[in-house]
Amino acid sequence: MRRAKKIGIVCVGILMVVFMFLSYSNLFGGETKRDITKISVIGIKRKNSQVEDFKRGIEEAANAKRVDVEYLEIEEDYDTIKEYIDREIKNGSQALIVFSEKEEQILSYLQSEKKKIPLILVNPGGTEEKTIRVWFDVQDMAECLAEKIHQKRQEEEPVVYLTDEKEMSERMWTIFQETFQNQGIAIEKKKMTLPNLAKYRDRKQQAVFICSSPKITEETADYLKSKNQVIYGIGYSDEVLQGIREGKVEGVMAYSMYSFGIYAVKSAVYSIEGKKVDHLTKTKCEWITQDNIKEKYDFLFPIY
Repeated sequence: MRRAKKIGIVCVGILMVVFMFLSYSNLFGGETKRDITKISVIGIKRKNSQVEDFKRGIEEAANAKRVDVEYLEIEEDYDTIKEYIDREIKNGSQALIVFSEKEEQILSYLQSEKKKIPLILVNPGGTEEKTIRVWFDVQDMAECLAEKIHQKRQEEEPVVYLTDEKEMSERMWTIFQETFQNQGIAIEKKKMTLPNLAKYRDRKQQAVFICSSPKITEETADYLKSKNQVIYGIGYSDEVLQGIREGKVEGVMAYSMYSFGIYAVKSAVYSIEGKKVDHLTKTKCEWITQDNIKEKYDFLFPIY
């Protein structure tokens, strides 16, 4: 009996030593876990509720992961972004989260300067497939909008995609154009200008507008002020939601900037730790109309 007891104690001791060794070296993952001290977030300087949601998502994920995050709001200017990237790397940042349309320039700069640091981009994607990205599912959104428009639109009504000609809007246009053509819906692209809108405002024929950003949705609804035109939006703001309540905007495909913040920090942490990270994390969108806006409050206004 005593011998069996001694053997049991020895076995327990050996198991404890092995467990401590494995925990220390993280052999199950095949790589030693790194200490994470700082992640830098470079965001676009904009005053709207969705940017605040993005910041909240960043903060909540950082607190959950016990990571220090430096959040910087700067102008959408390449030289300024480059300056901040240099500064943050020198100050010990281990990963960069960048919410910017200057993707190609940022990638080119990091590669030319041979700066090896995990980079997480919050945008719909470009030519570099290996870059880690967080965005909504543009294909799913285009298919959903095509279905909604097909149900309500008369055959002769033109469908117009309004763009600000920025990179994000142009990338989404490529997907929208193909998706709508596949469903037999003719769609044209126009730059968002008041003269272009005026051509439609004075027509008696109804047109369908797809606004590629909340700002474009706001301006279009405010300018047209006509029940002869149907306005759909991508993304939302307080003003856009008010337009839905007043019947100026038919509906919007809303995406959660709060979720973008959460997933961006998780991707940064996994990259630093050497874990597998999806190159593109796609978040779901919600269809928001006058009929369901109250039901979607938890999505539109997440409780922190």
